[in-house]
Amino acid sequence: MPQAQHERSHAIHPSAVMMVLVLAGITTLFGALSLAYLYSRVDKGMNSIPVPWLFIFNTFILASTSICIERCRTYFTQRNEAQTIRWGFLTIIATFLFLLLQGIAWYQLLTQHLKPGTSGSHGFLYAISILHFLHVMAGIPFLLRILIPIASAYHQGNASLLFIDDHIKRRLRHTTWYWHFIDVVWIYLMVFFLVNSLFSPLAS
Repeated sequence: MPQAQHERSHAIHPSAVMMVLVLAGITTLFGALSLAYLYSRVDKGMNSIPVPWLFIFNTFILASTSICIERCRTYFTQRNEAQTIRWGFLTIIATFLFLLLQGIAWYQLLTQHLKPGTSGSHGFLYAISILHFLHVMAGIPFLLRILIPIASAYHQGNASLLFIDDHIKRRLRHTTWYWHFIDVVWIYLMVFFLVNSLFSPLAS
């Protein structure tokens, strides 16, 4: 009880501040890599590379995970237990599909003898896509930490208590923020590489 009163005393909960800092850090990381890529193209005349078609296709798979987790959160707000669980696990399945297809995309590049050391552009493509892959993976345990207790309680017939738990509600909200943000980062990266592929090196 004292802990609940303490949490209500915050106009902005500390966990929300922490999530904003995490997202700001991710923005800085991928922003810095984007600038480094542009600098290398301008300063060293580094060629651009075509974006693998599977990366582009995977953008739609990742976008579907945003739809799924948003539906999950909506049903949680409505206290619809079965639909919350269904859409939550659909989010997990779609995310694993994205990760699998990313692995296949890298394998296809390697079979074409396009390795990270093939060119500076390929090095950036591998580094950025692998970093994003790791950030996608990082979100899965947090969503499972919400879904597994709900699913377990649902089968025991007492899940309704979890739907009024402010702590779980806050976790799901922040996890949804993270999911949408990582999806937007991937869309940005695809647009960034596609636009760069249209231009020749800018170095003299």
